Amino acid sequence: MEPLWTWLSTPPAKGEVLDALGLFSFLLFAPGFVVSAYLAGPGAGRLAKDPVQLAGVRYWASIGQWVFGAGLFFFGARVIQINPLSFAEPKWLLASIVAVIFASVRCVERWRTDLSSGTGTPRLRGNSVSHRRSREPR
Repeated sequence: MEPLWTWLSTPPAKGEVLDALGLFSFLLFAPGFVVSAYLAGPGAGRLAKDPVQLAGVRYWASIGQWVFGAGLFFFGARVIQINPLSFAEPKWLLASIVAVIFASVRCVERWRTDLSSGTGTPRLRGNSVSHRRSREPR
């Protein structure tokens, strides 16, 4: 167990920056961030025509921007060989990959749950019009 922790907490040397973990993380985070940014903006209109679906796509795309952006940050710290607060260590890239998996599973689970409700379109929870309280005059 000690060699694993040593590997996780040791910043890579110059020749180890683009090893298997570095290359995989770059190939995961860079396209993920670009696609999320596109879907958070004008790309969502091409994917979803219903306003509720459009809001859902933009919501999950904005979460994707945060998750993929954090991974790109840690990858950037690894590439330029700076290590403020140990950000260039492999444990941060692995944590970002786990965050991508977690966010993807939550997105798919929520989308499938909302689609199986029988309406055919995902429902937004929390800020949707149906949950707003109407203000009555006093």
